[in-house]
Amino acid sequence: MMSEEKLVPPEEFPFPFKPYSIQLDFMKHLYKTLEEGKLGIFESPTGTGKSLSLICGALCWLRDHEERKRRQLKAAIAQLDLMKTCDGDSEIDWLTQQIQQSQVLQQRQQLQQQLNKILCNDEKLEQLRKRKVKKLERPSEKYTEAAKQRDLNTETPVTGTDPEADDADILLEECLESDTTEDSDPEPEEQEDEESKEYGDIKIYFCSRTHSQLAQFVGEVQRSPYAENIRLVSLASRQNYCINKAVQKLKSLSLINEQCTDMQRKKKGRTTAVDSSGKAVKKSRGSSGCPYLQQKAVERLQEEALLEVQDVEQLVTIGRKLSACPYYGSRAAVRDAQVVVVPYNTLLHKNTRKACGINVTGSVIIIDEAHNLLETISHIHSSEVTGHQLTHAYSQLSQYQDRYRNRFSAANLLHLGQVIFVVGRLIRMLGGKPGCSPVESSIKVVDTKMYTLAEFVLSAEIDNINLYKLLEFCQRSKIAHKLHGFAERYHPAVVLNRTVKSSAQQQMGIRAFLKEISVDNISTPKQESIPASSVSEPILSNPLLPVLGFMEALTNHCSDGRVVCNRQTTVGRGSLKFLLLNPAAHFSSIIKEARAVVLAGGTMQPLDEFRDQLFLSAGGTVERLTEFSCGHVIPPDSILPIALAAGPSGKQLDFSYQTRTTLIMLNELGRILVNVCNVIPAGIVCFFPSYEYEKLVSEHWTKNGVISKLERKKKVFREPRRSGMVEHVLNEYAAHIGEPGSSGAIMFSVVGGKLSEGLNFSDDLGRCVIVVGMPYPNIKSPELQEKMNYLNANVSPTAGMQHYENLCMKAVNQSIGRAVRHRNDYAAVLLLDQRYTRTHTQAALPTWIRTSLSSHAKFGPAFAQLTKVSSCLYIQ
Repeated sequence: MMSEEKLVPPEEFPFPFKPYSIQLDFMKHLYKTLEEGKLGIFESPTGTGKSLSLICGALCWLRDHEERKRRQLKAAIAQLDLMKTCDGDSEIDWLTQQIQQSQVLQQRQQLQQQLNKILCNDEKLEQLRKRKVKKLERPSEKYTEAAKQRDLNTETPVTGTDPEADDADILLEECLESDTTEDSDPEPEEQEDEESKEYGDIKIYFCSRTHSQLAQFVGEVQRSPYAENIRLVSLASRQNYCINKAVQKLKSLSLINEQCTDMQRKKKGRTTAVDSSGKAVKKSRGSSGCPYLQQKAVERLQEEALLEVQDVEQLVTIGRKLSACPYYGSRAAVRDAQVVVVPYNTLLHKNTRKACGINVTGSVIIIDEAHNLLETISHIHSSEVTGHQLTHAYSQLSQYQDRYRNRFSAANLLHLGQVIFVVGRLIRMLGGKPGCSPVESSIKVVDTKMYTLAEFVLSAEIDNINLYKLLEFCQRSKIAHKLHGFAERYHPAVVLNRTVKSSAQQQMGIRAFLKEISVDNISTPKQESIPASSVSEPILSNPLLPVLGFMEALTNHCSDGRVVCNRQTTVGRGSLKFLLLNPAAHFSSIIKEARAVVLAGGTMQPLDEFRDQLFLSAGGTVERLTEFSCGHVIPPDSILPIALAAGPSGKQLDFSYQTRTTLIMLNELGRILVNVCNVIPAGIVCFFPSYEYEKLVSEHWTKNGVISKLERKKKVFREPRRSGMVEHVLNEYAAHIGEPGSSGAIMFSVVGGKLSEGLNFSDDLGRCVIVVGMPYPNIKSPELQEKMNYLNANVSPTAGMQHYENLCMKAVNQSIGRAVRHRNDYAAVLLLDQRYTRTHTQAALPTWIRTSLSSHAKFGPAFAQLTKVSSCLYIQ
């Protein structure tokens, strides 16, 4: 009934300042993409104001769309009113006229309902703004006192240590058949989703990788012209939002989630267990309700979240003042929000989306920093479980079953037995026996074998188990949480072998296991064959969680993944890993349901990977695809990218894996860096293909005197492998460059390392970026081989090799992007390898690099060009 009205991008957008021309083009293209419901790939180099362009372009369209919605509703209602007042056609019988009038009346009621909802929301927000006098000053005093008292009351551990509780709090929740029927009433959140869908509400979901990046985005919104009129809500995990000190003490995110839901769940005396005589009993509460989940306080926090744009930390601060839970307050605000800010894991995982009340149907999805989106989706939906975790989980489950066998219902006992059976079969796949010690020798040879899902399920002999129903039982019974409570309370033995070992052998196994733990805990860093987490983690955390994660991974479509079975000398050292080969399978629901999807990043090249492996493979059509790529805001003469094929002595630069360790290459690379350091002032960042190669080069140059030559001009810094040392080294690097009279410094870094992504080497910190070689991954890796074979079979015959090359170029592009961070910045970029002079390699570089790139077959002309530009730009 409503007339179609196409929105056209405006010539000017509300912006904090006069936008650059590329920003204006970006916003116009984005506006058009959202209006036409397309799948867009947007590339805008870091430093070009990409975040502000995303914000102002998307929010301008949302504002115009909502105004159009109001106009259309009012016009449609007026048209129906006009039809109702007109005299009916005399040739139509009275019954047909009555039917037509009834239909018109029904349509009008539906349209009026939608318009009333919009107007009521507007009125509600206006009333809240008027009521907001002195914001939180008066209520904060009252609620702060309440919060202090509640904190005192919840300081005791929440995992339950009351001996009089009779272990009722750690018994499995009863799972009745009626709980899983499809005819059950929908949850309130689902009803709200359906209501929003019916009224045609459109939200913008903005997604990025880390909470710090999301906080930066919210900060940009706060500084934008839309800050006063937009309803924005930031979603985060309970780990980020929880203000209950007792729950915060739990280290595992899964345990925090389960403890929170256990505390806030209203128990209505459901029969959930049987006593030793078989008589039905009612379980008592395992813990008291959370004091921060008070309805009125949460509603106040919900209103505060909608009235003012706030990030996670700001909402937590208000939550503490109001003594209200920020996690549930933010979730409650989603329904009335226009923009929802979420991390990757929340949006890209369907079950997490559902749990958070996120309904992407008809909405706009904007994913920032999307250059590694394919790898991120694969990582989120991949899973790994170690032999230590499997044996420890089997031990705990067996003892848990033995202790409470007579108190479980028949259904729970059956399902618990199935879980134990599956865990036992997974142990057998690693060469062990159910109940064995993790230090027991594997009965199978040491190897790594790749299985399809069908092959693995058959080999493990669990094809007769319905994993879907078993996982549903695990979720509804809260088995991971209950088992953790059991382990915390009774500290069951690490190893339980009830079938094949005598008591003395069990004790020997336990002593050997504990000895291995103590040896591994005091081992030197050089012993890298067994990560410390593989031994200590199963003891300190809940070993069932990764087991359930792996079981869930086995429910993927057979063609979408593979299982890597890594058998070692002992059962505990082995591992099972599920690899997701088709990330599009978990992105297809977003593609099909969302109005528009936008992937944005500073370096999105090569774009064909997103087109072929994500959008088209997930069900998108070629007609829906659109792309936008712009240059940098810096003038062309402020960037000097050079692809160099030879060194000072004329040696061809070939840093492939086979030749990069030769003395010829090591010495030639040393000569290049000495020459560059002589003409480039301030800071230089040199990226090597790997930590091992960087170490080899540094040690060789220390011996042959190259390091001494470099330090005559610049102090040499090396990227640390330990994350905790990165900030310290960066501070020293920056401080040395900033010292009066300093000739600068050079930082040896690693492509794909800690300094190659997310950090800025702007201005004097990065006047030159050097990339040594091309960081191709190990093509002989079984996992990479399987991925390439899958792409060749399902995308195109050359897709596998393209993926292999793209892994390298994406890492290179991220490293290049560390320099030139704003309009007045300038730097040189040296790509050292003859392969960079190839046309197809250069095609994968960012547009702003490719358009200014010069290739040189000899060192002399390249160095002359570098020297000339250096004298013009750098020496000021």
